[in-house]
Amino acid sequence: MRILIAIALALAVHTAECTAETWELIKPDGLGFEAEFPGKPELKESTGDDGGKIWTYVLMHQGAAYDVTVYEFQEGSVGPGDIERVLDNMRDHSVQSISGTPRTEAKIEIGGHPARDLTADVMGMVWRSRLTIAHNKIYQSVAIISKTAEKSPETERYLSSFKVLGKAAGGSK
Repeated sequence: MRILIAIALALAVHTAECTAETWELIKPDGLGFEAEFPGKPELKESTGDDGGKIWTYVLMHQGAAYDVTVYEFQEGSVGPGDIERVLDNMRDHSVQSISGTPRTEAKIEIGGHPARDLTADVMGMVWRSRLTIAHNKIYQSVAIISKTAEKSPETERYLSSFKVLGKAAGGSK
């Protein structure tokens, strides 16, 4: 649902590309990640259907939507043999929730953790996402941008700025 709201807001703004001069580095205590946004994101906290805690940092900026969502699941509920299946399920659920048409997928690593780099078409725009699992959390960074901004320096900077941090740097909460 939050993705659909972000898409609707992004479509309402006519500027095609992000040209921010001031980037904000966020590194929330205990959530185990850092990311740069082209402005100051808003934090929204919620609870999942299974009682898991969800943190979402979201920013609407010059015709684009950026967000990082962290979902904390029960300790031990995802074992090493479950990671690929969970990433597949998250991919499918994410693309379905935005009514997107999948375009590309690559298996990557983020901070030594298995991850996915995804692209889909949605409502005349491009949805780019990276998913990873670490520290009993699922991390998803998303950029919803115009087709002209799909590979822009700003989009690449945002997506590549996401890093999973070690436990010593606040990896668990």
